Amino acid sequence: MFKHLFFSCLLMAVLVPSSVWAAPKGEKVGTIREAHAAFKNNGSGNCAENAEWKDEAKSNTKFRQLDCFKTNNGGAVRLELNDNSFFTINENSLVVIGNLVEKDESGAFRIKLDIQKGYMGFKVKSKSGNEVNFSTGTAAASIRGTEGFIGETNGVFFSSLKEGRLKVESDNGDSIFIEKGQTVVKNKDKVVVLNLKSSGDPEFSKVLYDVLADTTTSFDDLLKKVEKADEEYQKTGVVKTSAADTTQAVEQVADTTRATTETPVKTAELKAPQINYSSYDSLRCVATVTVSGAQNEYPANLSAFADGSSISEVVVKNSMPKNVALHSGIHEYEFVAENEAGRSSVKKTLGCYPMKSFSVKIFGGKYVRLQIPPPPPGVEDVITQTLQFQIRVPENDPNVLKSVVVRQNGTLLLQERLSQIQNLDYQIPVQLKRGQKNNFTIEVIHKSGYFVKTAKVYEVGK
Repeated sequence: MFKHLFFSCLLMAVLVPSSVWAAPKGEKVGTIREAHAAFKNNGSGNCAENAEWKDEAKSNTKFRQLDCFKTNNGGAVRLELNDNSFFTINENSLVVIGNLVEKDESGAFRIKLDIQKGYMGFKVKSKSGNEVNFSTGTAAASIRGTEGFIGETNGVFFSSLKEGRLKVESDNGDSIFIEKGQTVVKNKDKVVVLNLKSSGDPEFSKVLYDVLADTTTSFDDLLKKVEKADEEYQKTGVVKTSAADTTQAVEQVADTTRATTETPVKTAELKAPQINYSSYDSLRCVATVTVSGAQNEYPANLSAFADGSSISEVVVKNSMPKNVALHSGIHEYEFVAENEAGRSSVKKTLGCYPMKSFSVKIFGGKYVRLQIPPPPPGVEDVITQTLQFQIRVPENDPNVLKSVVVRQNGTLLLQERLSQIQNLDYQIPVQLKRGQKNNFTIEVIHKSGYFVKTAKVYEVGK
């Protein structure tokens, strides 16, 4: 029926014809606003899932066309284009930023995002002429000024709108429209439009993705599960996804029309939200908190502060755990949940130590041969040198180090741990033995677990 789809969003905008030229390769097109458990390869890198992903995506850094992003479990990347449009790449996803084409002097653009795996949210400014093209393994979409999310799992394509209008066109000329509040779900044989109250809700995107990822259920039964999940999400903000729950959902939802009906929901009493700190990961730089009391009717604002400065703010509509990105190093954090009824907060001093390479610079060379005449008879034969080295960590802060150990010919000479490490420059007086090699080993461990070992040899002649 529908084999290949091309989507376009019809908004009240006027397109001004103009000449088109391609932006230079690698041009900066936006900023990574937030990133955790995510990696980035540049335009010349390999964007395959099994490629080497060694560069972490870092918050508040620029990204370029042809860059690609990969997120792990619990990860996310929030991108901002130069026109303040936003895209959120969700967990377990792989997205390539395609070519950006400027269309006129007003700054209108066309950008392509290739979703090779997973799903992502979007909020595109309704600026005249701006266009975003998405592609997945089975479908393509084009929008101008709208908000929602899009993705694919196991050959099932989906897109959901909170705002805007989308025209769906097949290659034979047939077309349908989806508007705000609607969700389209497609497999290789069928396209269905659902009127879901949660359409376009970024929190609901993971729920929908998880439901559609079930490969043991028929397409029609998947649609029933989607409708049931939407109903549960609207009532509680939480969706059960166990086998027993989903089977029950299939049995309970009638297979009638795809249009939802308004169901009266009892309005809950407005109460101040409560926030609880759960845990944090010092390597992924993510803290997990839970806001209780937040509901669709009465959402709460979840804010995070580092050393008194705001670092993030999101709207919370349910009591599910939330991940908050942390800054590198040790900081005092305050996590705040508030609504019109009041606020609650919790403070924690947390250390974030992402895996980063560093080096140890040994001054004077790693091998030194000394020719020192023996002392006169009756004078003690004492040979002293200064072992000088510098630990070069990206943070330039000794607080990120776990231990510094120096040994001479296997014997412990110096050992410092954690708060004992007060600087990065060392000048250690050492005594050397004549007629042999004096081997010094330097071992430095970062709090992330990254380990550097180096050595210096003094050889003193007889």
